[in-house]
Amino acid sequence: MDDFRKEELIFGHLDGRLGDEEFAELQALLEGDSAARQMYVRLARLDSGLREEEMAELGEDKIIEISSVPGRVFGGSRVFAMAAAIALLAVPIWFLAFDQEAPKGSEVAVVDSTPSAPTRGVAVITAEAGAVWEEFEGEQPSEGISLEPGRFVLREGLAQIDFYGGASISLSGPAEIELVDRDAAILHRGRLRADVPPAARGFVIRSADVLVEDLGTSFGMAVGEDKNAELVVFDGEVKATGADGKPISLFGGDAVRMAQGVAMRQGMHEAGVFPDIGDVIAGAGDREESRLANWKEASLELRGDSRLIAYYDFENLTVASRRLKNRAAVGMGSELDGGIVGAKVAQGRWKGKTALDFRAEGDRVRFDIPGTFEALTILAWVRIDALDRHLNSLFLTDYFDPDEFHWQISEKGALHFATSPEGVVDIPKNNRRFYSEPFWDPSMSGQWFFLATTVDRKGAGVKHYVNGKQVGFSGGTNMEKPLGALHIGEADLGNWSDPIWETSIRTLNGRIDEFALFDAALTSEEIVNLYHQGKP
Repeated sequence: MDDFRKEELIFGHLDGRLGDEEFAELQALLEGDSAARQMYVRLARLDSGLREEEMAELGEDKIIEISSVPGRVFGGSRVFAMAAAIALLAVPIWFLAFDQEAPKGSEVAVVDSTPSAPTRGVAVITAEAGAVWEEFEGEQPSEGISLEPGRFVLREGLAQIDFYGGASISLSGPAEIELVDRDAAILHRGRLRADVPPAARGFVIRSADVLVEDLGTSFGMAVGEDKNAELVVFDGEVKATGADGKPISLFGGDAVRMAQGVAMRQGMHEAGVFPDIGDVIAGAGDREESRLANWKEASLELRGDSRLIAYYDFENLTVASRRLKNRAAVGMGSELDGGIVGAKVAQGRWKGKTALDFRAEGDRVRFDIPGTFEALTILAWVRIDALDRHLNSLFLTDYFDPDEFHWQISEKGALHFATSPEGVVDIPKNNRRFYSEPFWDPSMSGQWFFLATTVDRKGAGVKHYVNGKQVGFSGGTNMEKPLGALHIGEADLGNWSDPIWETSIRTLNGRIDEFALFDAALTSEEIVNLYHQGKP
């Protein structure tokens, strides 16, 4: 049986147009043809998602819920019968639809922050140029974050999205796209250009009027407010199927407009301009240079803050650098320079910005910072590659004497601040521990985070911040008890020189490219401003 007949039967079934004989023919086809089963799964998955969206908009409630698949709905007993038939052939029923119910409106789906849960991401943003994403509950997509199935709204600018199946798209705002899985998406509005290598052949983009299956090519797609779609093939071949269920093949140089699901050929120039992935990369480079210049200006201003104990910008490091210079214009100056031990110079948040990479058990920066502090702010830009220790060092004082402190990240991805008025004498009884809510999981490996903790022993106590936002506590010990005046003394950035226990290896696996200590608890507004000034 040729592919045209297979698609005719599948689309007929999904649209409820098959008679009993054709339905039996489709069942027999699926039982004996694995390629046909894969085709059915792919098309039914997309069809189910689109139907759910249409039902939500129309307020339709005559749908059958499958109790074994939470939140998933199918319309009609034959769909259930077909799903059951395919399930008997070892194709999971849930594969007929989206992995989860797509968020409505402008919701942003971000990977579950529980480290033990495997990532369900299907794509990642690999470049941006002037991109402004719509937020949901204070969260928004950003470069490097693994994206789960769901809707994403790009208000303006350009973004490159790489699907885990191998395809890449460049999206031009304003646009709204729904990620289905690693090989499929729905473009609700806006313009995109897709580049699909042979390994990703079969990548699918759908709109309200057309389903486009790529056969190894480069193509552009635009969806207007009227839901009509325009399709341009730059090279290779795509198969476009309109609402009538009849697929047409398009080759390099072909362009069509879909109006009410019917294809009408047009010239390529009529379809307008589609963003090229090269445009996104070029724009990202311009933006990176601008952000770096803005940060340098803000960094120069920050050096003069009278509350600084020490400030390290990690600028202009070379392979020969063995000193991390204190840039604070006040205080003890070069007396608070750090000694670089083992850590390698690496690229920081931007090209042209240096950082230190901590990897081996000996990597660290050594400090000796005298003084007693009633309040303190510790902040750093950190790239976490892995959390392979029970506790992973950010800034640890040697040995943990009375009222010294440790600032680190737990294996569950939570910020951890600890201090004790008695030091190591009776840790279980006296240790004050403050764990933030987890903010990191393995899908975020290699991303830069702005981490900050403020301590005010006579005021608001301990607060944790991640990327400018205060985060709550997930647990701790003796959190309600008073804090003593804090000491630092000899200490390590990225390690622990003199552990209490010989087995307590806490080497950071990642990079740091800015670090500061203040003798005051900065306000939430100050923290968020520092984040935006340094955001890559």
